[in-house]
Amino acid sequence: MFDITRVASPANIGARYDITTAGAPPAPPQAPVEATPPPAIGTGKKNDALGRNEFLQLLVAQMKNQDPLNPMDGQEMAAQLAQFSQVEQLIDINESLQTVAGSQVELGLAIEDLSSITIAQGDAMAKLLEQSMAINTVGRTGVIDGNQVFVDSEGNGSITVDTGEGEGMGRLTITDDKGETIGHYQIANVGKGMQSFDLKDFGITPALEPGQYSYRFDTGSGASTWSPAKTYTSGRITGLRYEQGVPTLMLGDRISVPFSSLLQIRS
Repeated sequence: MFDITRVASPANIGARYDITTAGAPPAPPQAPVEATPPPAIGTGKKNDALGRNEFLQLLVAQMKNQDPLNPMDGQEMAAQLAQFSQVEQLIDINESLQTVAGSQVELGLAIEDLSSITIAQGDAMAKLLEQSMAINTVGRTGVIDGNQVFVDSEGNGSITVDTGEGEGMGRLTITDDKGETIGHYQIANVGKGMQSFDLKDFGITPALEPGQYSYRFDTGSGASTWSPAKTYTSGRITGLRYEQGVPTLMLGDRISVPFSSLLQIRS
């Protein structure tokens, strides 16, 4: 007897008769397999990130397809659910913070717009008040820095000076538009500080011709004791016009001054 399993064994037959290669055509050459490059790090799309819905779907799929003979560990599932709850809370907090940040930005823009509107309204109100006050000055006497005096057709005119601590005698010196001295005129009982004098108080003879003059005022007791006083230009406000939206007053017949230059307004 002989072992038929040993004779019929493919391994034995192949070993004796080499049936795997006899008469068989050679195998075609295999093309080299190219290695797949690893995915680049940091190039994934933003949409590849898992959200709360995708996480739940994966968790449900995992529970449905678990091995009945080896089910998921309860502690592991509880841990995953706890992690999901924490992630969901963080997402809600982030959305709340974004909402608050957006509200703060909108509030800041609203405050900025309100401030701009308030400033514009304040400027418009100030301009309106300035124009109203300027209109009310017409026909009154205005005082500005300077040393000019106006004489009308009847010889009337006035000067305004600030003698400081000087007092006693006062001396008025008047010059014409060419800088030539017309005369010196004195007045008694000059007090301290800011005050006004009418030209007729100086007894000017002959009377000055109508027009615009320059003047100087000194206080003292005469001779070499004269001290100069601060002088101002005063005159009747005869008109009002606007230059680039700024009210400009006509002082006398020749001087134009901005309303903001007025130091005093007298009736």
